[in-house]
Amino acid sequence: MSFKPILIAFAAIFILSALSLDALAQGTTSRVTGTVTDASGAAVGGATVTLTDEGTSISITTETSESGAYTFDLIQIGTYSVAVEKTGFKKFLSKGNLVNINQSATVNISMEVGGVAEIVTVIGTVEQVQTSSSGNLGSTVDRQTLESLPIVGARGRNPLDLLNFQPGVVSGINSAGGGVHVNGSRDRAFNFTLDGIDINESSAGGSNFTPLRPNPDSIEEFQVVTSNFTAELGRSSGAQVTFITRSGRNRLFGNAFEYYRTPELNASEYQNNLNGRPKDQFVQHIFGGSVGGPIYKNKLFFFTNLQLLRSVDTAFITRTVYTQAARNGLYRYVVGGANSPTGTATASVDAAGNPLLQPCSATLTTGCIATYNVNANTSTGTGTGNPTATGLDPTLLAVIRSTPLPNNFSAGDGLNTAGYTFGTPGRERQYDFVMKFDYK
Repeated sequence: MSFKPILIAFAAIFILSALSLDALAQGTTSRVTGTVTDASGAAVGGATVTLTDEGTSISITTETSESGAYTFDLIQIGTYSVAVEKTGFKKFLSKGNLVNINQSATVNISMEVGGVAEIVTVIGTVEQVQTSSSGNLGSTVDRQTLESLPIVGARGRNPLDLLNFQPGVVSGINSAGGGVHVNGSRDRAFNFTLDGIDINESSAGGSNFTPLRPNPDSIEEFQVVTSNFTAELGRSSGAQVTFITRSGRNRLFGNAFEYYRTPELNASEYQNNLNGRPKDQFVQHIFGGSVGGPIYKNKLFFFTNLQLLRSVDTAFITRTVYTQAARNGLYRYVVGGANSPTGTATASVDAAGNPLLQPCSATLTTGCIATYNVNANTSTGTGTGNPTATGLDPTLLAVIRSTPLPNNFSAGDGLNTAGYTFGTPGRERQYDFVMKFDYK
């Protein structure tokens, strides 16, 4: 059986899906515009302007108007060259013009008199100040930033962590939506899209996270708009976050990466040393790679990325258990007060579980610790501890004695119950696979 038809069919599905999504998606493209003038500043109309993607060599052409203006709409992000030709002028070539998401790139050109065979080449003519739109106040995070900044956290490599460093963003406020606010908006006022498709969390819409967890190596760049949204972005009052998936180019490229974290390389936390506990056992292993390139040069391109995460984390949990005295049937209580664990203003015990108050006596009847003995006089049934003379139930006693003794006297009441703090491992596995086809 030949698998070639099947592979071609799958490729066709991917390509058609990508084409349909690009056609319907909003806010994923940009535009290149500018004015062509001569040395005196007069407009040069009828000049041929060619815009070329430097990564794919795909070109489109237009002509300047009578006022010398030209515009290319619906341009994919990337690095472009702009070439201008007109009889009587030297050919002008501007290279390395970066086009970002939703930000018009303005490339104004001044032509020199001469022959078309002569070429004037400049690098990066695009204006650094956005002059063609009054909206979309925010910033763009490029691929180099995504790959180089340390954004490895407990839940993996999350590019959304970079949102917290944008102007107007305040994080750390305790609330149901995630605690990240943008210019005073609600913390559930975010809007996330990937290649123009909604990727918001449906169960907590607008929170500052997305279930897709975009992989930094699969993202070309993303834009964060925090205020003054234009029409295509104005869904929510908070940040509008637009992700663009990386695309293939005419040259083959790829990478492999591995992040490894182990407690062997970390110092122990202060609280662990204070309480005599071992290091937190947090082991994190993130690995994968990317590859992209041409299927047919100047026509069909692919990009694929795989990231795997394996982590083991120690979560410290405190459960309430009986003290040794309570296990023996001796229940203690504070006369004239209440049992309280260590760390409180009216603590009954110290950090080791030792009573801080004196035992009650004939001369000390209040502000002291009295004991109720459940086992007292159980053989005759004449005592006040257990009038039924049955003693402690052996089945229940066996259950109680199967639990550990306390090691944390800041929980419970300190005298009869206290806390047992222990570390329990939590395991997490993540699989992230991305494939993209671009076709002209």
